[in-house]
Amino acid sequence: MLVTVTKDKQWLKIALNRPDVHNAFNAAMIKELTQVFRSIDKSVRAVVLNGHGKSFCAGADIEWMRSMANFSYDENIKDSRVLFEMFETIFDCPVPVLAQIHGNVMGGGLGLVAACDIIAAEKDTRFGFTEVRFGIVPAVISPFISRKVPEYLMREMMMTGEFFDSAKAEPMGLIHFSGEAEEVSDFIQGKLDFLDNNGPESVRAVKSLVKSLKSWDWARSKEETIKLIAERRVSPEGQEGLRAFLEKRAPGWKTK
Repeated sequence: MLVTVTKDKQWLKIALNRPDVHNAFNAAMIKELTQVFRSIDKSVRAVVLNGHGKSFCAGADIEWMRSMANFSYDENIKDSRVLFEMFETIFDCPVPVLAQIHGNVMGGGLGLVAACDIIAAEKDTRFGFTEVRFGIVPAVISPFISRKVPEYLMREMMMTGEFFDSAKAEPMGLIHFSGEAEEVSDFIQGKLDFLDNNGPESVRAVKSLVKSLKSWDWARSKEETIKLIAERRVSPEGQEGLRAFLEKRAPGWKTK
């Protein structure tokens, strides 16, 4: 298995599993990871994504890149579409995706990070948009990076291809927290504890709303948000949340 999957109650833990190559992805891993995220069902309330071994993800596998050296333009289009759809599937995952990262996070590995919702990195994690070093461009990952990183920083880091650490990645917007390995684990667990307090359908609705807002004009934002709050107020989950608050008890969805 190039991707391992374990379920702990309502949390799904997905780990990249090519530690011998720092979890660099190839066609088989891309396919497997895409399938795993597409198969997430209603019983899952959040996903934690990490990597086995010394690194989270060092980007594209060198042997996979070597095999593409003689691809035609059309073959490259097909291959790049599959890669984009992997990032898109993670980005579109209906539940929160938390990334716990370490080691090397290069090239497409940064695309995986940017597709996630909440990211914590060990403080010695090393990042880099290394594509330009090979005469190519971080094109497929750029729409996901641009959702997090200001344009002036994208220009700097993508054009230079320089390496940077968690101390720079955090203010850039790529990650939310950096610390020692134990602190990173505690941060991720803390976020899961917060999510456990919240209505799972409401959390899904928030994720969908935040994604949609960028594409709506003011008039549509007005109508869609009015409808959404009305729908949530009369939903079974909304009603349960209100009753639990008034009755000073834990709501039915809380597990702890």
